[in-house]
Amino acid sequence: MAEAEAVQLKEEGNRHFQLQDYKAATESYSQALKLTKDKALQATLYRNRAACGLKTESYVQAASDASRAIDINSSDIKALYRRCQALEHLGKLDQAFKDVQRCATLEPRNQNFQETLRRLNTSIQEKLRVQFSTDSRVQKMFEILLDPNSEADLLEKAANNLIVLGREEAGAERIFQNNGVALLLQLVDTKRPELMLAAVRTLSGMCSGHRARATAILHAVRIDRICSLMAVENEEMSLAVCNLLQAIIDALSGEDKREHRGKEEALVLDTKKDLKQITNHLLDMLVSKKVSGQGRDQALNLLNKNVPRKDLAIHDNSRTIYVVDNGLRKILKVVGQVPDLPSCLPLTDHTRMLASILINKLYDDLRCDPERDHFRKICEEYITGKFDPQDMDKNVIAIQTVSGILQGPFDLGNQLLSLKGVMEMMVALCGSERETDQLVAVEALIHASTKLSRATFIITNGVALLKELYKTTKNEKIKIRTLVTPDKTILYSVATTLVNCTNSYDVKEVIPELVQLAKFSKQHVPEEHPKDKKDFVDMRVKRLLKAGVISALACMVKADNAILTDQTKELLARVFLALCENPKDRGTIVAQGGGKQKIFKEKALPDIENYMFENHDQLRQAATECMCNMVVNKEVQERFLADGNDRLKLVVLLCGEDDDKVQNAAAGALAMLTAAHKKLCFKMTQVTTQWLEILQRLCLHDRLSVQHRGLVIAYNLLAADAELAKKLVESELLEILTVVGKQEPDEKKAAVVQTARECLIKCMDYGFIKPVS
Repeated sequence: MAEAEAVQLKEEGNRHFQLQDYKAATESYSQALKLTKDKALQATLYRNRAACGLKTESYVQAASDASRAIDINSSDIKALYRRCQALEHLGKLDQAFKDVQRCATLEPRNQNFQETLRRLNTSIQEKLRVQFSTDSRVQKMFEILLDPNSEADLLEKAANNLIVLGREEAGAERIFQNNGVALLLQLVDTKRPELMLAAVRTLSGMCSGHRARATAILHAVRIDRICSLMAVENEEMSLAVCNLLQAIIDALSGEDKREHRGKEEALVLDTKKDLKQITNHLLDMLVSKKVSGQGRDQALNLLNKNVPRKDLAIHDNSRTIYVVDNGLRKILKVVGQVPDLPSCLPLTDHTRMLASILINKLYDDLRCDPERDHFRKICEEYITGKFDPQDMDKNVIAIQTVSGILQGPFDLGNQLLSLKGVMEMMVALCGSERETDQLVAVEALIHASTKLSRATFIITNGVALLKELYKTTKNEKIKIRTLVTPDKTILYSVATTLVNCTNSYDVKEVIPELVQLAKFSKQHVPEEHPKDKKDFVDMRVKRLLKAGVISALACMVKADNAILTDQTKELLARVFLALCENPKDRGTIVAQGGGKQKIFKEKALPDIENYMFENHDQLRQAATECMCNMVVNKEVQERFLADGNDRLKLVVLLCGEDDDKVQNAAAGALAMLTAAHKKLCFKMTQVTTQWLEILQRLCLHDRLSVQHRGLVIAYNLLAADAELAKKLVESELLEILTVVGKQEPDEKKAAVVQTARECLIKCMDYGFIKPVS
């Protein structure tokens, strides 16, 4: 009975396969395999399930099933060929070649097998060529970098080339396989900042998206050494190491969603232990005197990004619970630091605010009242444990801690203000003779006064004291804060007015059904004001720019932190983005802000290039956008034209990134560079074997601005040289240009369609294609 049912299930699976329902077919074949012990039938079922795996791109499973069929019958030609196809997709070309070679031996006249043999042979030769050339390049780079007598320009080129190579999967693997990690650690040991940076950035590229390699690098370099590198004073080094740790965390936790084709997913032991070890070291960094302010900031940034849940729909908040239990007191210690006290840890202007943000995120990530009560009790015990009538420094730290929490979770801050003696201590410290005490107290009162119930207490008990403090103090910071306590809304009001003028506030989506419902229930339905239309807004923006609003914004963002709240900063950022929206206005904005020449004058171009190498998404995006604006300058173009560097290669690879904004900026830079110099058109085709695939992806991009820039690059290459144009025409690019060029150009697509047609006209000029009537 079981064998008969297995045969029926096989037939059912075949029917599902013919209907292209591969999931159902796989289930039928799997059920049949559980029932049958017939070896011949088992071989057929494994072979058929391998075919389903190929269709669903489950190549590991397909190769495994085909292997099981071959174990039963070593001459099963269908299973051999299916395993060959799966192995080819997994990048195991040599093994795939052996399988198809066996197929060709069994059926020498089969043209499909012969064609696959030729294709795989070509691919293997190319892979070997690239591998050997990459190996020699890696070796040469390390020789230059480790030679103390190497010239500065050679060192810079070798370092940048190594970083670019580390960002490519093939290059990263070759560095790793050629003892690269040990050699990179030798670069770190040189203590030369530029070599240490190159090593750290290369390691970041090698870890990105590869769990096995990231795990190996973490264990080889060691988390304590990574954290000690992040603890240094050098801001650039600290940031680069932070990016390395983030790449490792993403790889270990599976947050890096990038697909790496031609590579089987690495099987690694449970990574929770490594992730917990990283978290513990980051928490220890918060309270170590050996850690610089920059290093402490980066540790806080990493905790902010990786501990709280990104989606509250996910039930598991165990990382937050662990940090609350093992690290909340350490975070509170950072929040309570008072810069003028001898015991203060090294800080930056942002450290305490980052710690407040972390407290807020952790509190928001709690799921129930018992968890929040536990959080509150830890804060209360920490603050009350600091109160000491015999030690004024401890009292100041307690109030500073309250002040920091008040900038975080609203309800928690309110509960802490209710603690016995907290408000009284704030007012008492205002009367202290030490300026440090006065500054901390007034700062705390500013934050406390935003809670209405506490404002009454301050008005009753503290206003006279604040007035006296304003008259007697010579410290400008204290003067400003005593004025702000009653009302700190002036700057906020100005920023709000500018947001209204530029229409840069959030616009909520209008749902027609809700509008109708509101009208039916006779509720007020807000309507767009005629002067909020685009023409009026554009006119207001022009007038603001003409009046020098950029200079005013620059002054506002330099205001004292007591006045410049986070809400005000957000409003100012909205205004600035709205002013930059029209590309024609950006020249005026740049002019009011200093202009591109300032970048050259201050020799900042290498820094911009370095930031383009970063794994940090926002930094890489900002640097790439900046470079896109800079490439119109001849001096910048000359840097791309110079031999022996990978600047153009990096821009081409950035065009293949998943981030639309990075792609858009990189494609814009590449379009302008290839338009300016024919030499760069040829160079583009030589810097990486992926150039054509990247160009095709740009020309098919969903975002019209990226697609347009891709088509402009294609036109520049076509116009540069007939031989180069022929290479493009012989690829799939011609089909892409034809499809795009045949579209009806509406208002949005006009530039895209027109550029595609210009490309086709250029092909006709060469005689590669003929017009059809």
